[in-house]
Amino acid sequence: MQRLKVVLLALMAVFALSAFASSTAFAAEAEFLPTSSEKYTGTSGPGTLETLSGSQIVCKSDTSEGAYTGRTATVHIDFKECKNPSLGVTCTGLGEAAGVILVLASSALLVYDTLTPTLGVGLLVTLVPVHFSCSFVLIEVLGQVLCLVTPVGTAAKHGEVVCQQSKGDATETDYFEGGVLHTVTGLLTSTNHGAEESSGELTSALTLTTNNITLDG
Repeated sequence: MQRLKVVLLALMAVFALSAFASSTAFAAEAEFLPTSSEKYTGTSGPGTLETLSGSQIVCKSDTSEGAYTGRTATVHIDFKECKNPSLGVTCTGLGEAAGVILVLASSALLVYDTLTPTLGVGLLVTLVPVHFSCSFVLIEVLGQVLCLVTPVGTAAKHGEVVCQQSKGDATETDYFEGGVLHTVTGLLTSTNHGAEESSGELTSALTLTTNNITLDG
């Protein structure tokens, strides 16, 4: 009987610790940034969209803008001087200047990329379907991408958003929501209205906000 009591007390302690950890995660997720809107601008160097079969769209730079409000964000990116290197042609978004591809987010959310040993923060972006042409080739890109955001735990105006991939495979695919592990749907690319193919985005943008913000509450 005494042994049973010891086991029950141990189980209660485990449940209590689990509940504490879960509530801590929820509290931290609710306090990523100030609740008032904070605008940002961003610039990057070269970026590459690549499919699993090896097709690439390469852009020399991009400029971005948007705003953070709590855990949510707006995203507006103009990729510039974009080309399909295999065809040797310029790629242009519908209604855009030559070589420019506009990317918008239907939703963007700050999430935890890692919980242990330290917190990591990612920006989970769900795209408004992107349409552009590379000469006679029509391309559509849709889905989600998870990019790492730094610095974490430090009040700063300057930050960096890094999206990584290797041969069409996204490097970052998992994130935590309320302490529960989730996997992103990933990016999908179709050519001339054909079958959708898994894709990855490689780019790194430096961002600047008007005021200091802290990414992990």
